Amino acid sequence: MSATSTVTIQGYSHLAIVATDVDEVRRFYCDLLGFEELPRPEFGIPGVWLRVGDLQLHVIEMEDGGPDTSGARHFALYVPTDAFHETIDSLKAAGVSFRGEPRSREDFGKTVWAAMINDPFGNVIELTDIGPLA
Repeated sequence: MSATSTVTIQGYSHLAIVATDVDEVRRFYCDLLGFEELPRPEFGIPGVWLRVGDLQLHVIEMEDGGPDTSGARHFALYVPTDAFHETIDSLKAAGVSFRGEPRSREDFGKTVWAAMINDPFGNVIELTDIGPLA
């Protein structure tokens, strides 16, 4: 991309990992490491959102914890709301591989935008307009 790119990334939003037992996640990350549990929207699959300092860790429960084709394992980059759609359009124009169309959802009364893309190596990246302290 050139220096005139209209892609706007302003930092990390969160990291998402997979675990086989959410209760064990709470024991390890909250009880042992001191992470704080955050409210989490209902996605239809078990999981937990945690925060430590300015960083969030999203944990998705998967039965076997094995290979992930769902995109559950990803890192998320923060794109401000006012730049979200222009950033998506710029990435599409550049030929970036999307894992579906951008979508919105309601999280606790706030509209959240997100899109999942693949980097050239197959890693999954979520672009979201929710920053780490939201």
